[in-house]
Amino acid sequence: MADSYLMDGHKLVWHLDRVQDWQNGKRIAPLHIDVGLSKGCNIRCQYCFGVLQGNFFKKGSEVYFPREPLLRYVREAGEVGVRSMAMIGEAEPLLNPHVYEAIVAGTKAGVDISLGTNGILFDTGSAGEEALEHLKWIRFNISAADDESYRRVHGSKDFSQACDKISFCVNLKKRRNLAVTIGLQMVLTPSNVDQMIPLARLGKQLGVNYLVIKQCSDTIANDLKVYDRLGEYAAFEDRLAEAEMLGDTDYKVIVKWGKITNQGKRGYDSCLGVPFLLYSSGDGRLYPCGMFFDHEEETYRMGDLTTRSFKEILESDRYWEVVERVAALDVHRCYANCRTHAINEFLWQLKHPPEHVNFI
Repeated sequence: MADSYLMDGHKLVWHLDRVQDWQNGKRIAPLHIDVGLSKGCNIRCQYCFGVLQGNFFKKGSEVYFPREPLLRYVREAGEVGVRSMAMIGEAEPLLNPHVYEAIVAGTKAGVDISLGTNGILFDTGSAGEEALEHLKWIRFNISAADDESYRRVHGSKDFSQACDKISFCVNLKKRRNLAVTIGLQMVLTPSNVDQMIPLARLGKQLGVNYLVIKQCSDTIANDLKVYDRLGEYAAFEDRLAEAEMLGDTDYKVIVKWGKITNQGKRGYDSCLGVPFLLYSSGDGRLYPCGMFFDHEEETYRMGDLTTRSFKEILESDRYWEVVERVAALDVHRCYANCRTHAINEFLWQLKHPPEHVNFI
């Protein structure tokens, strides 16, 4: 099984207690939260969805989730029953000076913590080492396999530094026998498809656990100039299969086939997954979906974590009003292949069972 992490699907079947509570109409705590930590980034990826969420690159580098509210947030997440938090968000999490402390605090609170980063700023001192001891996984966002291509795809001259930071993490994991899983993530677009095979080879050379190749999410308005080209992804299937074959026992190349080949189409009409998966932005505000970070923000903001506790927001009427508001939206107008997509497919089936369900 190449995708032993089930990245191209969902894992709600392992959380049926929470699903049952949801079916019974209970107000549940989310299972997972994508946590933004800053509003800036040190590189400019050509496919960056964060630009549609308020990522201001260098201009936003000094806007980040404050320390005390952030630590309160991750600790309260553990208290209310959140089971995982991914420090990924709409920009670069390592621009937040409190990220390492938050990783440790969240793990100690009983939450599985992960980090998605371009890696360039990763600390190779004691803070970075302690973070690797507490992370479930760290994933480096890289969609180019050499310096020239990295400059083209990521708008950065830091290819060698990114590779050095990946190597540091791999070597520390091996030296200390750490449990952290280390991966690379490629966002596949028609303009960087030439990097797929070289990147699969680079991942093996660097000694990471996996390379995952995923689709590029875009709005139906084609803001990133990818949505109108999703039909071209079918032509990449042979090269994707070739990349998969470069994996071995210790290194996997995982292709998100479902989202790469579905051309952004949905088999459900409502977004039901919000109670299970939330998003918080790099300035500390809580939302049902990342697309509301910079779009109809006041309408869909659930609360501000810098001024109110997570538990207080979760128990508020405002929070559940927003959940209902999202469920009433026409999802066919939302951006393609969102993070909640696979969850929504499953929950839609539960809400709309077929005839003769006992004939399993």
